[in-house]
Amino acid sequence: MDKLRLFFEYTRAYALPMSVTAWAVAFAFGISNNGNILYGVVALFGIICAHLGANLFDDIIDYKKYLKSQKKEQKINLKKGKCKCFLNGELSVVQALKICFVLFGFAALTGLFFAGIYKLPILIIMGITGFLCLLYPRSGYLGLSEIIIGTIFSPLLFTGVYYVMTGMFSAKLLLLSVSFAFVTICLLYTDFYLDYNTDKEAGKKTIPVLCGNKQNAYYFYIFIIFLIYANLFIGIHGHVFPLKYSIIFLSVFPALSTIGRLQKYIDKEIKDEKEFLGAMNNVQKFAGIFAILCIVSFF
Repeated sequence: MDKLRLFFEYTRAYALPMSVTAWAVAFAFGISNNGNILYGVVALFGIICAHLGANLFDDIIDYKKYLKSQKKEQKINLKKGKCKCFLNGELSVVQALKICFVLFGFAALTGLFFAGIYKLPILIIMGITGFLCLLYPRSGYLGLSEIIIGTIFSPLLFTGVYYVMTGMFSAKLLLLSVSFAFVTICLLYTDFYLDYNTDKEAGKKTIPVLCGNKQNAYYFYIFIIFLIYANLFIGIHGHVFPLKYSIIFLSVFPALSTIGRLQKYIDKEIKDEKEFLGAMNNVQKFAGIFAILCIVSFF
């Protein structure tokens, strides 16, 4: 049990709610359309392996950059909770790469299983997802991190899970995934907002940094929240979504809570990892409630 706990700690399993919540929405939509439940569960296994592997691989890259900066006598600050297993000497880079190989191997086998059944559509989804995952480690310097994560954990994940369950695409689910993409972006955006100064010093171009200052970044976060519900309104008004999807608007209350939480950090820095995780959990709560309301609206 202790090894399992360490494994989840090394792979930052605390971030799994982001992918599992997205899967749950697509899975529920698939069930509501008589999808294959077993295939949906198998897809979850592949998603979890890919997510954990990506987390650990991202830490490996950041740790190597950290070591390189130390040799050049340049100061680089790691994000809260990043690379702890390497910094504490609990895990070597070689051991981490072996774990990544196993996790990515299981994810690839899951994808190949579905590719053998559905052929080209699944291969296309796998190819696009793989390309974006490879691009992600450098995306923080290109202003694309939030966009890539939003795309992977919403349109691509929603489409992939629903397709393996039903063998079909859904315009309704794709439009809903746009709102969920913005919800997912809120999670990553909060992380980058709280690390605004650290990212700026490191030369990263996250969306908060590109906003110029934390006040503008805060206003842009409010705009993202607006886009979530504007898309829902358009879907309902355009008769793409049934009127019962209006229940999702109840999630605006936890959304407003995340806005209030971020406002506290316009003029001050996050104190420690506990405070950081508290702010992140607040956004995860919003994402969870949004997902639950989506699932309720399907039935």
